[in-house]
Amino acid sequence: MENDELNKDEISESNSEREEKIEKEKQDLLSKVLSGNLETKHDKVGFILNNYSIARNSDIELAWLYWSTFEGDKFNGCHITKEDLKKLTMINSLTRSRARIQNDYKLFQADEKVRRHRGVLAEEMREEAIEEKPAGLPMYSVYVDETGKTQDYLSVGSLWIVDGFKSFQANRKINEWLELNKIDYEFHFAEVSNHKLDTYKEFFLKYLKLNPTIGFKAIVVNKRGISDLNSAITDLTFHLIHKGINHENSTGRAPLPRLLQVWLDEEEKGIDQLKIENLKERITRQKKSDLYLGDFVAVESKYNYNIQIVDLFTSSINRRIHNPDSLGKAKDELADYVLGLLNFDINSINLDNTETDKSTVFNLDFKE
Repeated sequence: MENDELNKDEISESNSEREEKIEKEKQDLLSKVLSGNLETKHDKVGFILNNYSIARNSDIELAWLYWSTFEGDKFNGCHITKEDLKKLTMINSLTRSRARIQNDYKLFQADEKVRRHRGVLAEEMREEAIEEKPAGLPMYSVYVDETGKTQDYLSVGSLWIVDGFKSFQANRKINEWLELNKIDYEFHFAEVSNHKLDTYKEFFLKYLKLNPTIGFKAIVVNKRGISDLNSAITDLTFHLIHKGINHENSTGRAPLPRLLQVWLDEEEKGIDQLKIENLKERITRQKKSDLYLGDFVAVESKYNYNIQIVDLFTSSINRRIHNPDSLGKAKDELADYVLGLLNFDINSINLDNTETDKSTVFNLDFKE
């Protein structure tokens, strides 16, 4: 009996260690994929899966996109000979990385129909109806941050990316700029100082110029009477995403059908996971026939320039809401610079709003 208990403890510890290893690998991959700092074949497969939904369902599509994107010197994207094939990364090697990412990390997963065919669909889903998705769906990649928990107003800001490959190219150039200038810190509004101010400004402007198709959206609510801040932030985030999708679709900027991916600034694991599940459930209840849910993940801000940018944007709004007359400090100057670049009038926010349903979503498309 005692030996049996010891064996169970050893198995439990072994499983725990494996889960920790997988979680670390997952977060490392996300950091690489979302920063554009792709070092290995595994990172590059993750990039393809993140940005091309068609590759999630087909290893042939995965290989074709991988070769076209990363091995263009050996592959022209039109035809391939036996000799060319020998020089390219082997399909079964790409398949192993794809399987690790989809099956172990639970990221960038294939449609249920494909997962059933591959034999990796979760048991509890095997009897459910299978949702048919159009092939090669374009995406909404939405990065979200919030601020104001200890102040009078809650603000949730978001960055909307509809061209993942352009974002990847932009992040590569930002990496080069950071290395050239020996900048080794993250860009967080709370940490701006006078001697870093010019670098912060240059970072924000460079990001905008390299990403001409991005959009910004924000939602603000008076915190008076709100007792459960985490629930209020989830409500705000839902309204922001829901109204944002309606705007992207109705204006024709990024019409449906689309796959929605949401990236939250990491806070606490339990709170993050609850927020993610609530968001997915509420968005699903809207029953948008042409909207399909992809990954909803809380990610570290380190090396993630999209999260850092949305932090600067959201915090700039927060600064001017709570300190409208403050002048001369680094945070004031940065806030005015960011909002000025985006032509955002802080006076357009109705601060009398007390309910999330009455809050206003502001869309800001940057045009150089």
